[in-house]
Amino acid sequence: MIFTQPAFLWGLLAVALPVIIHLFNFRRYRKVYFSNVDRLSELHVEQRRRSQVRQWLVLAARVATIALLVLAFAQPVVPQRAATVRTGSTAVSIYVDNSFSMDNATSDGSLLDEARRRIREVAEAYAPGDRFQLMTNDMRGSEMRWLSRDELLTALDEVALSAAAPMMSAVATRQHDFLGQSGARNRHAYMVSDFQQTTADVELLPADSSVQTTLVPLSAVEADNLYIDTVALDAPAYFAGGSVSAEVTLRNSGSRNAEQVPVKLFVDGRERALATVDIGAGATTKATLRFSLDHGRWVDGQVTIEDYPVTFDDHYHFTLRVDDHIRLLEIDGEGRNECLERLFAHDSTVTFHQASQLHHELNDYDMVVLNEPRALSSGEVQQLTQWVDAGGSLLLIPPEKVSPGVNELLSALQAPRLNRWVQRTVKANAIDYGHTLYRGVFNGKTDDMEMPSVQGHHTFASDAAIKQSLIGLADGGDLLTVTPAGQGRLYLFTTPLDAGHTDLTSQALVVPTIYNMALYSRPMPPASHTLGATDPIVLLDSYDPNGRPPALTDANGTSLLPDLRRQGSRWQMLLHGELSADGIYTLADEHLAFNYPRRESLMVFRERSDIEQAIRGRDDISLVAASAKPLTDELRARDGGRPLWRLCVVLALLALAAETFLLKTKR
Repeated sequence: MIFTQPAFLWGLLAVALPVIIHLFNFRRYRKVYFSNVDRLSELHVEQRRRSQVRQWLVLAARVATIALLVLAFAQPVVPQRAATVRTGSTAVSIYVDNSFSMDNATSDGSLLDEARRRIREVAEAYAPGDRFQLMTNDMRGSEMRWLSRDELLTALDEVALSAAAPMMSAVATRQHDFLGQSGARNRHAYMVSDFQQTTADVELLPADSSVQTTLVPLSAVEADNLYIDTVALDAPAYFAGGSVSAEVTLRNSGSRNAEQVPVKLFVDGRERALATVDIGAGATTKATLRFSLDHGRWVDGQVTIEDYPVTFDDHYHFTLRVDDHIRLLEIDGEGRNECLERLFAHDSTVTFHQASQLHHELNDYDMVVLNEPRALSSGEVQQLTQWVDAGGSLLLIPPEKVSPGVNELLSALQAPRLNRWVQRTVKANAIDYGHTLYRGVFNGKTDDMEMPSVQGHHTFASDAAIKQSLIGLADGGDLLTVTPAGQGRLYLFTTPLDAGHTDLTSQALVVPTIYNMALYSRPMPPASHTLGATDPIVLLDSYDPNGRPPALTDANGTSLLPDLRRQGSRWQMLLHGELSADGIYTLADEHLAFNYPRRESLMVFRERSDIEQAIRGRDDISLVAASAKPLTDELRARDGGRPLWRLCVVLALLALAAETFLLKTKR
């Protein structure tokens, strides 16, 4: 047995008070004279003996009362087997899983209601003076503070469901970091969750012997769920009057087949397409919905299905920007390129400009073509490099004789430098059909497919560079490569693009190759973003850094000021958990779609035996017993051993009652 408050044991010195009073009886006796006491002597001796026994019993009762009360304040504890009783200050961090899966129904309400009840039981196991922290999936900065027990219970009632679904190991790391700053001798972390398989990475919980982590799994029930996983828009660019195909991926995580499921597409609030699909149990299927673009600027879309009881993933928002035209600049060196003129000069979707020198403002163009440049100055190399890094698309068609400025530009963009000219006829033998440039162009390569050939081409210098071959040659060289540079890209041919050097200009392959370069030149924003993601969102529009920052506004008119930062010539938006609802948001004239993460859509939970296996051998992690009984007594017995202070109080009252009985009775 040990004492958690041993300082109170000094109170045992008070036991000396009744002993002193007993030994030095301060009562004054009065003499009473009798005429004859001979007959009373025998009775007097007998009563005196009885009185002494009573006094000794009263003394023992008083000593026992004082000693037991002192022991009660010292809080004696009998340690449990293999448990260590800790004394001193205590800090407790409690994590409550408030993801969408915690909305599942139980016999006593939802899982979130059961989590609240369990946390109240945890709080009752600690003293009112202990410090508490309440953490949710949102992991906001406001949660990084200490609360009293009453404040903890108040904050617990305000916890609501959230779209955030972080990995459990990330939450535990935050708990350990915060507890490490507490300075408390005893540090406890609790994790109350349904332990969904997609987030409960119990094996990766941080190891820290100074923090005792307790897992509190809730009785979750697996539910069938049909949900929209993704929506992909298959088009390199969007123009008014064109059409878009939305490929919807649906998943059935349940054990029953889903038949005749209607999939609806809404564009700007109007239903524009409908498809019906059948999805087997545990299967995935796709549905294609097509719609036309009848106006420019921004188009807001939503795909919906109906499925119960899990509904948060039954809709998917997306946006797309409809452009009027693509701005293309061709800078000619040796002469104009007839192939480019045929492709773009009379295309209404492309504004095609030609020049002989690089004197234009490049930010006014989406794509620049350097057609056989004679020479490039250092200033022009720097201008082109900055423009590509900011998101521009550059197509370089070299002449037979390459100037040093061209290789300087290639080196600045980390592309392979052009080496020597090889004068021989070589046929192309490989096309990267999986590259974005050829997406949707080919259904597959056929044996009789005509491949282009070249009468001569440049080889690459053997220095470290970044490139991806799009069209390969039979001699191991390349006809066309692409190099990512910053937020833009560089396309590089190894031969002049004219009939005297290659027959690619007379083949059908040249149309999707160069035309798609132009279509993909303008950076297209993602169709949607995921709530809770921490990656910066690249914006299309520009904002005045000295002006009033624009607000991010939802469909209800609620707005907030996001964190906007300038990265080169582009603006980025960083979100830190401010958004809690999915939907379409506007930032000035720009539209952004946000969807709930699909991590919570798979309603499969870790079994208790699986969790026990994952934490086996971990002394710093424990699992509460699988019982419907309150956690309060179990945690007190585990963390503090078996307390005896209540027993001491009861025995003190019994000793006090015995003293009263001895003083009141005559016999």
